[in-house]
Amino acid sequence: MEKSIPKYIFDKVTDVTPEKLRKMGVAAIGIDLDNTTVYDCTFRPREGVLEWLGSIKRSGIPIIIITNTYKIRAKIIAKKFGVPFVALSKKPDPKNVIRAAEKLQVPIESFALLGDQLFADVEAANSCGAISIWIRPFMREIIFGRHFARIRESEKEYCEKHGIEYKELFRD
Repeated sequence: MEKSIPKYIFDKVTDVTPEKLRKMGVAAIGIDLDNTTVYDCTFRPREGVLEWLGSIKRSGIPIIIITNTYKIRAKIIAKKFGVPFVALSKKPDPKNVIRAAEKLQVPIESFALLGDQLFADVEAANSCGAISIWIRPFMREIIFGRHFARIRESEKEYCEKHGIEYKELFRD
């Protein structure tokens, strides 16, 4: 299997319900920040995310943030979300995905990583046997815009090559 092909795909993180997670065999989740649960380069949660986090927590599914962002930003958002975090995770390196599953005391096979980047989040999950859930990006990246524009173009080409529907949910 190609490492960047997601096992599951959703348009928004809030579409991933506790019931759907349980059907996937998920016991705990790791969530990405930018363009998945918060607006890129901000501390502001995407609409509905705080309520969604509450529903996941009430269902008994543990949550941890796994992000490539710096520690102080991750810590502030984690406090707002009421969940633990792993910052500077260096995705697609799977090491910190494994560490997060261990922190939540669940086997890696029942741990899901939800994120917006095929070549970082999905690849990290697939590389260690976690369940990969691709959340389609909902906005263009602000910082390093050209860099991420190239990544998004590569993702689009990758999706076309592998028969994955690529939808741009953002507008210029």
